[in-house]
Amino acid sequence: MSEIKTEPKTTDGPSTSGTQQQQRHQQQQQHQQRQQPEKAAGIKRRHPLENTEPPLNVENATPEAVPLYMSQLLDQCAGADRKIPPAELLTLLVYLVAMESGFVEVETYSQNRHKLQPVPAFSSFHAGNVRLLSLEPPHYSIGFNDTVFTFNLRTLHDKHEAEEAVLIAVMQSRLRAVHLGDELMVSLSPPVSSKLPGYSIALTIGRYVLNIQAKGKPIFNRFRKLDNLSYELKQNIFHPMRTQQLMQISQQLQPSLVGLPEDIYPHIFRYLNRAQLNTLGKVNSSLNDYVKNTLSRRKMAGI
Repeated sequence: MSEIKTEPKTTDGPSTSGTQQQQRHQQQQQHQQRQQPEKAAGIKRRHPLENTEPPLNVENATPEAVPLYMSQLLDQCAGADRKIPPAELLTLLVYLVAMESGFVEVETYSQNRHKLQPVPAFSSFHAGNVRLLSLEPPHYSIGFNDTVFTFNLRTLHDKHEAEEAVLIAVMQSRLRAVHLGDELMVSLSPPVSSKLPGYSIALTIGRYVLNIQAKGKPIFNRFRKLDNLSYELKQNIFHPMRTQQLMQISQQLQPSLVGLPEDIYPHIFRYLNRAQLNTLGKVNSSLNDYVKNTLSRRKMAGI
């Protein structure tokens, strides 16, 4: 019988798949060697997209991260052995939102006026001003068995020249928080002499501040739903008050027809007929005067 001969297998080198497995094994070993010193030193590797900056304002604060000026203000208020009750903590949060809205406590303003930057009428939040003011302990009175908290506030604006007494009175207001059961009744009132309306809102304390602070956690770990708190306070108290105060000194918080220069009015009003002008004149007394002047000029011109 004839023998079947087979060619011997070549052993020139490993297969392609074997080479890839060896490379992957070497990469895994190198990765483990790099991680061992970091684990021993307690170094945590951060995701490249991880945001390590603190939030800019109260609205974006979380129980784990708050704006720098919130930490500064709380450090000024909380002593080494003093525990701030939930109602007072919520009151301090209200004052923080007030500072973001262009308000500041009167005594703090008088001490730091020369350091503050002007705040334009179309804006209200100036981060530099808020950080500076939060370094000072807020001055407020506590009365009626620690149930009433009162701040005397001053509204910032874009003028730094010498102010008349009338202007100073218009830009002042009183912030008062009254603790009633589970609620904090917050009101913002202008001086009686201004005859302007005040604004108020009821806040549920437990919704925003927890009664118990976790052991080893910072005090702001007790705060919840600060985005909702900021929105409610700005929309119902601080923005309406600042708007009417600025209107008293012929400024506007938001861009509007009344906030435009008077020289532009004739160019706008020429496109409106008599009925449209009469409707526009019912918006407020200022526009009513402009509309009357426009109609009078048209009558004289025979238009």
